[in-house]
This record gives sequence, C-alpha cells and structure tokens, in this order.
Amino acid sequence: MRSPKALLLVLVVSISAFGQVCKSNQYDMLDWTAPSAGLMNGHYDVIYPSTGTIYWVKSKAGYPWDVKPFDQKYIYDWGTENIWGNPYTYKNFEKAIPLMPRCVTKVSTAGKLASIRLTPAQTEFDIHSSCTSYVRHNLGYVINELWADAPMTINGFTAPTITLAYRYSCNSTYSTCRYKEDFSFQKGFGLMQWTYWILQGGRYVQANQTTHGQVKLGTVRPVHPCW
Repeated sequence: MRSPKALLLVLVVSISAFGQVCKSNQYDMLDWTAPSAGLMNGHYDVIYPSTGTIYWVKSKAGYPWDVKPFDQKYIYDWGTENIWGNPYTYKNFEKAIPLMPRCVTKVSTAGKLASIRLTPAQTEFDIHSSCTSYVRHNLGYVINELWADAPMTINGFTAPTITLAYRYSCNSTYSTCRYKEDFSFQKGFGLMQWTYWILQGGRYVQANQTTHGQVKLGTVRPVHPCW
C-alpha cells in the first residue's frame, strides 16, 4: 500500500526511550526502520513511544504519511495515503498486519530472517475518499519475508542491509504473487530504497523505484484530521 512518491526530508529522533526489548544476539528492527541518528531515509521519522506508533511523514506539511504501529513482538503496517495531497483520504487495514518481527536473530551471512503469511481475511483494508466514506477490499494472500543482504551500496552509501520483501495478491500456496514491494533498510539510516515489482510472464518486472539519500534535519507534526 506504499506510495511511490519521492521522499526528501528527515528528522533525527531518539529511540532510547523504547527500552531494551531484544536480546544481545538479536537485531531490534526499530534500529533499522526508525533509526535514532544519522538518518538517510528521505522522510521525517516521527515516533511516539507511548502509543507505539511510527509515522513516515513524506512532506513538511505533515502529510502524506505511512503509519507503522509497533510493540514488543512486531512492527506492523496500518495505513498510508490515498490521494497524495489530501489528508482526508487514506487507506488503512481493518487490523494492522505484521510486517516483521520486532526482534530477529543476528546472522553473519546473507539469508532469510523471518517469514509471515497472511490470509485474505487478515488483509482487509478500507480506501477512504473522506473521513467517513470508504470501500473495502483485501490484498488476498500476503507473505512478508525479511532478508539479510550483503552490504549494499544505495545512493552512494554502503552498509549492511535488511530487505523486507512484501508480496501480495498471492495464490493460496503463496508460491505465486502478482505484486512485490521491496523495502531496503540500513541500520542507522532507515529506509534507503523502495522498489515495486509486477509479475509478468512468470518473472518480476520493476515498475517503480525510490532511492533516498538527501539529508536535511527538521521537525514536523503528523497531520491526520480523520483520527
């Protein structure tokens, strides 16, 4: 449900208030998806530890945004924009879906870290044309896989990378999925690259990509008039 719009601005925030959740032999995925310093993720990371909510705010106006709840078990996906410049329109899951475990075991080589499978009943979402008007759909079968990659160079920065492969509109065995989105995170820098793929002729063809690298410091308050 992520928009392919280019993101430009970042905010340095501290996540020290979150406390220690993961073991010493585990990655805390908040360090990758919502880093505390040296951000290169191309948007404002606004984090509310008291409610367990991350906003990836995509402009200084305070919207659009992606809304990512988190707790001690998972980082979830809940909502994103519908019409880019209109915060009264948005898309949200009926129940936030788990994207990745909060804690995953550290590895020394590239490989799969985690896998989460969801049924159509778990992926129901609403497309809002206003705060109160919406239509309901689902993403079909969904599989989220977390992969530890070898150090990748993204927009001139080389660092260890973890990629979330988010595949949806899958068949019931999760072996064929019509769409895939890759979210590549680098620890301390956050989301560095987003790539959107469409299955065509039995292989994934890249349809869009956003790479982040411009760094600016600033503050913003998320604007979400419907909730």
